[in-house]
Amino acid sequence: MSLARISRAMDYLTSRRWFYALLYVVGFLVLLPYASKGYSWQEMWDVIKEVVAYRAIIYKLVELAWPSALLHVLALALIAAVAIWGERAARALDIYVFAVYLMVAVGQGVGFSERYGLVVLTGNIALGLLVAFSWGWECLAGRNKFRREFLATKRLWLVPLAAWAFWSPPEPFELEPSYLLVGYFGVSFCFTTPVVLTLMALYYPDVNKPVMRLTAFLGLVYGLYNVVPPLVFLALGTYIPEAIWRGTILHLPLLITSAYALGLTIRPHD
Repeated sequence: MSLARISRAMDYLTSRRWFYALLYVVGFLVLLPYASKGYSWQEMWDVIKEVVAYRAIIYKLVELAWPSALLHVLALALIAAVAIWGERAARALDIYVFAVYLMVAVGQGVGFSERYGLVVLTGNIALGLLVAFSWGWECLAGRNKFRREFLATKRLWLVPLAAWAFWSPPEPFELEPSYLLVGYFGVSFCFTTPVVLTLMALYYPDVNKPVMRLTAFLGLVYGLYNVVPPLVFLALGTYIPEAIWRGTILHLPLLITSAYALGLTIRPHD
């Protein structure tokens, strides 16, 4: 299939609401998690949480420290390059984001648990790969331009949210500075996406709209799944500091940035 045909298909599909409904059904209702030791229907959320929160194989990069630091430093360097050189640095950023999302799609969807054995989050992997491959298409299509004249300074309020996601200290109310260099940015979809979408929003509409919309859609779903449940338990009288911190507080940038970015792509730009 030629690049032009792929581009037409991406433009068409990402502009249709039924496409996102289909993605949600397939990714979250049809492609259920696999666990080598098995699990009951009532345990499905625990299976997902076991991997995403604690046991994903990609989290080993944080334990090794230097790969995580490399991901952080490269991201900051590429963001600075885009701010300085604009379109000349766009392809390098595209390749970085594609590579990171590809690693995250597989690495955050596979884990090992004493309770469940080998766990494969098939739906998460499928949707993550779709986002990653959309960035692969962007690497070839080159629609992200990031030209200075399109920089929307009125959207700079997104930057603190991106900075919080980039930091994302995992322990409740322990603001450990080391996570600014060795943390879960670059190995977690939820903490990587606010940074990516903030950059795209700042330069919108001089970016790849289908890729931005698809990335924001998955970010919005994950944001709701992480932010809302702890608040529900809190309203019912159950206060779990770790859940409030790791679920609601750390994922607010994902929810807000994804909702805003998705809104940008469905209304006329200003």
